[in-house]
Amino acid sequence: MPCARAESAPVRIVLPYIPLMAESPSKGFFIEMYQEIAIRTGQDFVMDVLPVRRAVQAFVSGEYDAFGAFPSLSKLPVSLASAPYYRRDNMIFYKSDRPSANPITHPDDLAGLHVGLSAYHYPSVITNRQDVNFERVPSDQSLLNMLAYDRLDAAIIERFSGFHLRDQLGLSDVIDVIDVAVATENVFTLFQANRKGIDNRAVFNQAVYDMLCDGTLAILFGRQDVLPELSLLERDLPAESKRTDCAGSEPNSIQ
Repeated sequence: MPCARAESAPVRIVLPYIPLMAESPSKGFFIEMYQEIAIRTGQDFVMDVLPVRRAVQAFVSGEYDAFGAFPSLSKLPVSLASAPYYRRDNMIFYKSDRPSANPITHPDDLAGLHVGLSAYHYPSVITNRQDVNFERVPSDQSLLNMLAYDRLDAAIIERFSGFHLRDQLGLSDVIDVIDVAVATENVFTLFQANRKGIDNRAVFNQAVYDMLCDGTLAILFGRQDVLPELSLLERDLPAESKRTDCAGSEPNSIQ
């Protein structure tokens, strides 16, 4: 394993703004994860949080060493993907007082409806649906407000941050969610495809693996159901780095 040196250049990381996960360089569950990795590895991380499109453009242009949160089912820019550290469920949110004649109980019920998507990357299983009228808006908060004012029939939002925003906006009694994910993805970090990126990815993967094994990831995220599958973290690790005391997480089928 490459060793992080105190005198080495800082690792510049850009994250897209995600409610609850990455709201500022010092606030969010993903931010806390990177802060913990910095402590464990001795690396110096410089983190910025930008709107999604700007964050991607800044990473692609080489301004940053890493893109901090990217879903596995989206088209990747040229980069080196880390092991996953989070599972993202894309859920359907809708207004609770929908007419009983037109219920939303399954993703198939979105056919013919006006459905909102935010600026984040969504998998093609969602965006390629020709039977749904999609509208892109700047943020998840905009989606929930548009639902509340009947400007959308439904919206697709990541489960964890969607629930957080719904409560924060006081819309828990107004907006509901169906308990079937449209798509589930792993979230990982992208590193630049160069020598430094190879080294940074190796250090990152080892740290995330150790944090999964010792329970730190579960504590940071506050729940078990968002943790990645242990085997996905172990498959890129050197044999000597694998632990015999690793509890890991429950298996899942997400790649």
